[in-house]
Amino acid sequence: MRIVTRTALALTAVVALAACDRSQTPAAPTEPAAPATAPAADSGPSVGDSGLALEAEGLRLFDDTGAARAIPFGTPQATAIASLAASIGGAVPEVTTNAECGAGPVQSAKFSNGLQLLFQNDQFQGWFVDQAGMTTVDGMGVGSTRGSIEGSRTIEMQEDSTLGAEFDSGGVGGFLTDATPQGTVTGLYAGLTCFFR
Repeated sequence: MRIVTRTALALTAVVALAACDRSQTPAAPTEPAAPATAPAADSGPSVGDSGLALEAEGLRLFDDTGAARAIPFGTPQATAIASLAASIGGAVPEVTTNAECGAGPVQSAKFSNGLQLLFQNDQFQGWFVDQAGMTTVDGMGVGSTRGSIEGSRTIEMQEDSTLGAEFDSGGVGGFLTDATPQGTVTGLYAGLTCFFR
C-alpha cells in the first residue's frame, strides 16, 4: 500500500508541476517588414519616352540597362535608320528626297513619333522633331517652356530669324511659340536642315 501511495504521490507531483509550467517557447524572430515602396533606382539621364536622347552631334540610344550608344552625324544612312527603327518600333519609314534644299538634295525619313532624320550622300546629317516625347539628356523637348529650359541651359534667341521665335541652345536649335519665359517649344533640330528662310 505504501508503494502505491508513494507512486500516486509522485505522479500527482509531476502532473502538478507540469500544469504550473506555463512558460511558452519564444517565437522565431521575424524579418522586418519591407518598406511599402522601394526607393526608386537611379534611372540615369532623362530621355523622354523612347530611350532616345537628342544631341547637337546626333542622337543617343539608351537600352533597358542604361547603356548608351551614340548615332553621330556621319553614320551611314542604312545603319541610322535600322538602329532607330529597332529602338522606336513600328514600320521602317519611307525615305523621300527634297531636291530644293539650299544645301542640295536631301533625303529624309520620318518616324511615327515625329522624329525626322535627314541624309546627304548616304550619311545621317541632321534631325528634326515636332512631337513631344523625345528630349535632350537634361530634359529639353517639344512642350518645354523657355523658363524651364533656362533652369539648366542657356538659350540664345536668333533675332534675325524669318521663321518666328527661333533659338539655339548648345548646338540644338528650336522654335518657341513666343520669346517669353512661358513660350513653349514647338520643334527642335540639329545638324543639316531644310528650312526655307
